[in-house]
Amino acid sequence: MESGIVLFLGTVRRGEFESLQKHGLRLGIIVDTNSKSRLGDVSQFVVVERFDFSRPSSELIDVVRNVREQSGLACLFNVNEFYVHHTALVAAALGMPGISPECAKLCLDKNLMRQRFRQRMGENVTARFHNVTSEADLLVAAERFGYPVFLQPANVSASMWATRNEDPETLVSRYRAMQAEVPAYYQRLGQKTKALSVVLAEFLEGRNTSIDCLIDASGQVFTTPAVDVLTGRDVGIDDFHHFARLLPSRLSDDELADLYRLSSDGCQALDMTSAAAHVEFIGRRLGEIAARPGGNRPRILDMAYGMDMLYAYYQVLRGQTPDLQKHKNLAAAVVTPFAPKDGTLREIRYLDRVPQLQGYLYHEIRAQPGAKVGLSKSGYRAPLYIELVSESAGEIRRSVDEVASWTDLYVVD
Repeated sequence: MESGIVLFLGTVRRGEFESLQKHGLRLGIIVDTNSKSRLGDVSQFVVVERFDFSRPSSELIDVVRNVREQSGLACLFNVNEFYVHHTALVAAALGMPGISPECAKLCLDKNLMRQRFRQRMGENVTARFHNVTSEADLLVAAERFGYPVFLQPANVSASMWATRNEDPETLVSRYRAMQAEVPAYYQRLGQKTKALSVVLAEFLEGRNTSIDCLIDASGQVFTTPAVDVLTGRDVGIDDFHHFARLLPSRLSDDELADLYRLSSDGCQALDMTSAAAHVEFIGRRLGEIAARPGGNRPRILDMAYGMDMLYAYYQVLRGQTPDLQKHKNLAAAVVTPFAPKDGTLREIRYLDRVPQLQGYLYHEIRAQPGAKVGLSKSGYRAPLYIELVSESAGEIRRSVDEVASWTDLYVVD
């Protein structure tokens, strides 16, 4: 057993820590008292402390330093977008492996990130974009790109408040809504000093694909298998939420080779070291890179291939070569159907059909009747989570299609 604990910062969900326990590692967590995320079962963690992450970073550093003095510290472990910068600051202050605070700033601001991509990788590697400073500035940039245009906050995850805009009126309306709603969202999360930054970009057509990577202390990048992503738009909903993630990918070997190369080059362009990264693509253009594992990516890689990405992440943090071997070769999907409109959830239908889906493994209800639900562009998350695994990729795709056909899955008013 390694000395010291693996310390999570902020929060951790089901599927983001269990494999570390199976390896006999001792785990701990500093839980953010502002977090609304569903916390995993941390009853077996040897350290569970609570901290208000809106407090000055110097106080968080003191808390982690105290944990190190009392229990030893093997590494800092982050699996959530909200704690990328906190983790980088603590790692730098305590001399622990991790990305630098400068790298964290690039990863948390899509404008700065895309500037770096263009500087180091070329003008056409990503979409044309513009850092929006006002409504007038917004409209000028949109005319330059040509409609439709893609509008989103530069510093939120999960495609929240991301919209495709066909005309100036819709664009301004959604920009104003973002100005009103996103700062309130930051306040609810306890991120009281966080300022909204807005990015406008040309709208790209193409498949949505993601690749998770691990980067060692020297900057060498290790890629995991590409995951196909179906968004709300792929299933007939005007939203960019991730409806389903699927393995294996349907991309050709040539397409995959191109995306693996871009993943590696993109992580190196951001000067990432001792890190996990989640890389997103539209077609063959680089979208963005997050400095943490992708949501549900460790889980789907484990279901399909028996690949232990979480332990491999631990390995790079400990200065070791990550073990990303496949131990099986199955097809898998994680499906998260969103409500088709904003409102109050009254009922979830077809729950009796979920366990009858081909390849069914597990499901979880994440919103009860009476809860506010809606689209990702309005700041909501999915009320239902489903896992599928099978020897047949066709079987998995058919089950995903069946869930997509349940257009009246949610009763919302």
